[in-house]
Amino acid sequence: MSIRDTDLRSILSALLRVSISVILLWYVISRVGLDTLIENFQTLEPITLVIAVGFSVLGVGLSAWKWRVLLAVKDIRLTLRTAWIYYYIGQFFNAFLPSIIGGDTARMYYLYADTNDGSASVSSVVIERIAGLYSILCIVLIAVAFGYELVPTRIADMVLIGCAVGIVTIPLLLFTDLLRPILETTIFDLQVLDIGNRAERLYTAVYEYRQAKRAVVIALLLSVVFRVLLIASNYVVALGLGIEIPLVYFFVFIPLVELFLFLPISIQGFGVRESAYLYLFTSVGVGDGVALTFGVVMQLILRVINNLIGGVVYAVHTLRS
Repeated sequence: MSIRDTDLRSILSALLRVSISVILLWYVISRVGLDTLIENFQTLEPITLVIAVGFSVLGVGLSAWKWRVLLAVKDIRLTLRTAWIYYYIGQFFNAFLPSIIGGDTARMYYLYADTNDGSASVSSVVIERIAGLYSILCIVLIAVAFGYELVPTRIADMVLIGCAVGIVTIPLLLFTDLLRPILETTIFDLQVLDIGNRAERLYTAVYEYRQAKRAVVIALLLSVVFRVLLIASNYVVALGLGIEIPLVYFFVFIPLVELFLFLPISIQGFGVRESAYLYLFTSVGVGDGVALTFGVVMQLILRVINNLIGGVVYAVHTLRS
């Protein structure tokens, strides 16, 4: 496949994601009505937004800390401040790169520019993302298992099976040799654009983390704390919108939504988050308009406001050069 074909596929993929986001947003807003959405948004006290944004900023700090722990395994030492700056610059680029994890590319680029260690830069981000996914799988599995009756049966069964498979499979693939023979006869053999050698170096760099069990466990624990902060942020906004449902619903629904957002089908989760909030929270008695407003507000906090903070950090920092 030529570089031109790859670029075309990337453009078509981005257009598809934009289309899905637009269609989903159009559907949920037309179902509720823009006037209702605006009216509900106006009832939200500014202090509620400030607290929720504060939780979000703290969450980014936790993610930066987690990244530092994983980088230390590769003998790359960053201050928490520097890691935080890299993370927010990644948040800024998330607004432009066509993926929910697109900003990771910016983080890897700046870290590589500082360290000249491409495999360590990429592998640390890969492991960090996997730790985040693994924490979601664990939380969702436990939450849905204990709150089985809170989720539609069909979704609950699919989620339980999928999470169980993921929890077992991910460590086997990453930290054992089960996958390597298959990769050696497929991806590692690719000569185009040196893909095979690059993929093998990345796999080896990731595989080396099996010797750093303490760092991986710390990363998992920090990922769990991050998810708890995310749930707390959601709960504060929900209370601000007058949503009074048991806290257990948030431990089931919010990680479930985050799991949906790992699917690369939209731009930064726009449309997916709002649709998921509308579906899940209306199933427990929350009104359509309030549920959609809830989803929109959280999307603004977790994506738009974080993108803006990242833009300010990028504008004032010397990394911009």
